Amino acid sequence: MLLAIMLGEKLGAGYRELIFRRGGYGKPYLDRDQAPQFNVSASGALVVCAVAQAEVGIDVERVAPFEASAMRLLLGHSESEGPAGSSEQEELEAFYERWTLLESWLKAEGTGLHDEYPLAAFAPKPIAPKRFHMEARQSGTVPWILTSSNVAPSVPEQYALAVCRRPEENWTEEVLLLDGEELAKRFGALLSRDARYAEGENNKR
Repeated sequence: MLLAIMLGEKLGAGYRELIFRRGGYGKPYLDRDQAPQFNVSASGALVVCAVAQAEVGIDVERVAPFEASAMRLLLGHSESEGPAGSSEQEELEAFYERWTLLESWLKAEGTGLHDEYPLAAFAPKPIAPKRFHMEARQSGTVPWILTSSNVAPSVPEQYALAVCRRPEENWTEEVLLLDGEELAKRFGALLSRDARYAEGENNKR
């Protein structure tokens, strides 16, 4: 529903006009000339969607407790010691930030975790607070821009969110949150476009 709303409103299209296909690694795309790119992620009580003119990746993860030794190994630290001076909560947040950045980058690249890129080897270059550069894997392509943020929706849980986009994209850093009622209302408006289109076609006949 969220993806249909974002694309339908952007294109002025009805729900039935949104035809989806899948690429080589299973990444979906809209079967339409000059269609916008998109990506979707879900965790816990949230579903998130990013829409852009160029390839884009997004990932959201509910920040849940994780075995400290396994987390440190995934990050490339000692099994028994985390980064100096960091608390367990800081280590947890660092893990989820790195994880969502990695997933958003791989999804933008179009491979997802099918590629099995190791978390410890993932090293985006910081360029500003919560903002990074990451080299594209395709030769001759400009680096990606990755943005990390914490989402504080109206649920008693903490979420980490990351978006990977092209630098030329005219991008807003704001996250628009829709509750179920607003989602259903806007989805109903999308379906009504199909009904109006069908009525118009019947009148032509």
